[in-house]
Amino acid sequence: MINKTVNTVNFREANANDRSALEEMIVAYYLFDHQTIDKSNIKSSLDIALKKNPHIVIWIIEVKQEIAGYLAVAIGFTIEAGGKDGFLDELFLKEKYRNQGIGRKAVQFAIGICPTLGIRRLSLEVESHNLRAKRLYQDIGFFTHDRILMSHWTDQN
Repeated sequence: MINKTVNTVNFREANANDRSALEEMIVAYYLFDHQTIDKSNIKSSLDIALKKNPHIVIWIIEVKQEIAGYLAVAIGFTIEAGGKDGFLDELFLKEKYRNQGIGRKAVQFAIGICPTLGIRRLSLEVESHNLRAKRLYQDIGFFTHDRILMSHWTDQN
């Protein structure tokens, strides 16, 4: 279990006791980002993630021992990167914790923890309307590719 405090912001691995707080924050995040809310997907994802799955780690972000948000890193493999790669799947802060540099600390935490997890490259996606987040990620060192992320649902007809 990896726990770390960075300038009064604590990052700790989520556990089963965090489930209801995570469900609440995930719904709030999806509303904020104009995403479809599928509670069965949220439930099944947390069922997997909260059981020490080697492909996903969720950290709770705490400020003064209060839950401020969460971040999730999915772990995969890519030949291009020469091994494990990570995907900053979700990062959410409750409204009262935004605009305080906590998001930056969370991304820096995710980057910093990658070597411990054996991750060689960390990627993310950002909604095109979220220009503040895009600037933050670029300022930290993320860059765009001449590629387009594409998806295909494999479990639907």
